[in-house]
Amino acid sequence: MLFNREGSPQARRENALLAMLLAGVAGSVNAVGFYLLGTHTSHMSGKVSELGEALASGHGLDAAAAARLLLAFFCGAVSSSLLMDAARHRSRGRHSLVLLLELLMLGGVAFLCWRHPGEREPALAWGLSFAMGLQNALVTRVSGAVVRTSHVTGMVTDLGIELVRMGTWVRDHARGRGALGLARALRDLLHAVEFERAWLHVFLLGSFLGGCVAGTLLHARYGALALGAPCCLLVALVGLDWRPRRGAPGTVSALPGAPAQESGPAPFIAQR
Repeated sequence: MLFNREGSPQARRENALLAMLLAGVAGSVNAVGFYLLGTHTSHMSGKVSELGEALASGHGLDAAAAARLLLAFFCGAVSSSLLMDAARHRSRGRHSLVLLLELLMLGGVAFLCWRHPGEREPALAWGLSFAMGLQNALVTRVSGAVVRTSHVTGMVTDLGIELVRMGTWVRDHARGRGALGLARALRDLLHAVEFERAWLHVFLLGSFLGGCVAGTLLHARYGALALGAPCCLLVALVGLDWRPRRGAPGTVSALPGAPAQESGPAPFIAQR
């Protein structure tokens, strides 16, 4: 797949593009799912809060509903990891099973919602939550736990961390060199790991937001068929997953700042 390379500049660009596309998928699914089913399905922090509030208030039905969504997301993550393990020896298409299963879940929910407009069957929300669990586990494993595309809490946190690291990098490289040293440090920052990591998280945030906007606009015009847009992106990613690659088979490059991967290659961007 796009991650099956050493950390060349082209691989880094492709890895970042993949992460951004999947963040857009998550944003779109989250928005469309809310309009169709009345609940957000791409992140579980809110569901845990709902579960706790329902338990404290003695609202058993609400607690059960939140718990089922959590379980669906969890099952998606487990299924994703199992499928990745089953395909780990492939040189191509190592992640297609996960992407195709996510495509099947999203397409199935879109079809059922289209055939039964206004229906808010809980199982449909479980399907979307399961799909987001699949995707989140896929990107988490492939990126070395650096990127999660289905929620923005980690993105915002990581962006704040990287901005401070950028400031520290500039300070360290400009210390004692005056204005000229500061100017050189700012110029060199454009090629630093910290800068690349920060921009990755900026683009991920923008992609998730863009997916939410696109999903909302498409739902207003096409209803449940708006889920066709993220499905098309997944089809494209499956095609890229099977594209012939040059280089050692079975290698996996992580995203910026990630530790070495399960198959043991070099990180996507070297650690400091």
